[in-house]
Amino acid sequence: MNASIVSEMLRLFRDGADGYQPGENGLLFESGSPEASLSNLRQLVASGLVIQDILIRPTGALVIFSTGEQYFALGLRVADGDPTEALARIASEADFGPFDRLLPFYQALPADYDGKLPDVDPE
Repeated sequence: MNASIVSEMLRLFRDGADGYQPGENGLLFESGSPEASLSNLRQLVASGLVIQDILIRPTGALVIFSTGEQYFALGLRVADGDPTEALARIASEADFGPFDRLLPFYQALPADYDGKLPDVDPE
């Protein structure tokens, strides 16, 4: 039996997919909308998943849950405007730091940032 070490979500993240329909019931189409990504992630967290890490690149964010599940959120990325705010909101909700400190910190990241989303220690 052959098994790939690259999950479908990781493949979408690496390939920079510009849209997809998540297979879970009730999740919104991922098209780059920050609102859709926030809604989908909040629904997944409400189902019991806990966000452990977030990897980002200009095309979106790969959210890794403590159980190993992954979710590619196209609307969460480092860029001007709302996507950065959405990224700071979900990171704050995942206890990466307070929203009012995360937002300016993430806005200062370069638009081509590619890596693990840094957290901000509480004051």
